Amino acid sequence: MKATRNGKISTIHVDIVLVEQRARELGFRHATIRELGDGIRLAESLMNSKIATPDAVMRMDVVTGMTAWVTGNPIEGVFLVLPLSPAGEQAVRDGTYCPADPAPAHLAWHGRDVAGVYIGVYAGATKEARRAVMTAAAVMRVEQFAAVPTFARGATDDGKRSMASLGFSPLEGGLPDLWVQEALSTGSEAA
Repeated sequence: MKATRNGKISTIHVDIVLVEQRARELGFRHATIRELGDGIRLAESLMNSKIATPDAVMRMDVVTGMTAWVTGNPIEGVFLVLPLSPAGEQAVRDGTYCPADPAPAHLAWHGRDVAGVYIGVYAGATKEARRAVMTAAAVMRVEQFAAVPTFARGATDDGKRSMASLGFSPLEGGLPDLWVQEALSTGSEAA
């Protein structure tokens, strides 16, 4: 169930500087457009499907300030996280959200008023990269976004098993293969 206050979806404010610092501590860096292209190609080859163009993801990153993360040189892992506005959180739930190129109104501008999080992809080419991606996903979820729901699509059987092990469950009525982990806290202890 969505957390609401006075009939509105609850939101949190996220410190982008802290997100960047924590990502670096976990071995990730904000992706350049070239690195993003490499990361997307890596994810698409592992998933055997298209996700988004590097230009579209870079536009998302410009809006949110915290979407595109990579690790390794050459790129061995990619983590795309999209903080959602209240309208975006609702769009994910009702199936009107476009993961490959979301409406700017569906994204939380520069980390403010985050009502949910959509994980665009987390993928690693090596065991170490997969471990780093999973650690980053879990740490960011708990430390930055615990007070809001997190959504992801089960693109592969491994991804679905991974999400189930992290406490996600299938959500009917939204995007195909949509999974959710509802808010983990009330928000008073979140970012």
